[in-house]
Amino acid sequence: MYCRKYLFPPLVLVFLLFNSNLYAAHESSEHYDGTVNSFHWLKKPLNVADAAIHDENGNRFTLSDFKNRIVLLNFWASWCAPCIRELPKLDRLQQRLGGDDFVVVSVSLDENIEPAREMFFDQIQIKHLQLYLEPATQLGKFFPVDVIPVNFIIDRNGQATGLLRSYVDWDNPLSDTLIKHLIAGAPINTLNAK
Repeated sequence: MYCRKYLFPPLVLVFLLFNSNLYAAHESSEHYDGTVNSFHWLKKPLNVADAAIHDENGNRFTLSDFKNRIVLLNFWASWCAPCIRELPKLDRLQQRLGGDDFVVVSVSLDENIEPAREMFFDQIQIKHLQLYLEPATQLGKFFPVDVIPVNFIIDRNGQATGLLRSYVDWDNPLSDTLIKHLIAGAPINTLNAK
């Protein structure tokens, strides 16, 4: 048995956050370069508006609550090193571009809220994202949740139009370019749908 409070001592956390060799590419057949260029744009969007998530206080939301905004939906877990490395970058993306047209929704798949809360707020000190939680068993009804981290682009109508099953460097300028492109309403077919 181990103590969850010490699951990520500070030295281990520093290693996880700054080791550039850590990533979780899904399959060797999927293009992956660590940037948003690795998104797979779906020919047939997934209707995910009814997918439910809960905030840290237990309040229930569905993705339809974010209607009329482009949503970057991120799934992570407190035990996933690439996820933890990605969260501060997502936090900065929300700080830069979040607002009426765009929001980052980061959902922990942890079964217990405490490790997620401790990692999110205490250890990596997320400032601009809200903590959401939902078990993978529930989200799996709507999304292919076979590896984490995984990121989905949800359009203004609650349709998942793209996914990337791996760590993404959201500080790369390509990220802002992509999000601004989506906010402007550029058609997905200009993004090389697969």
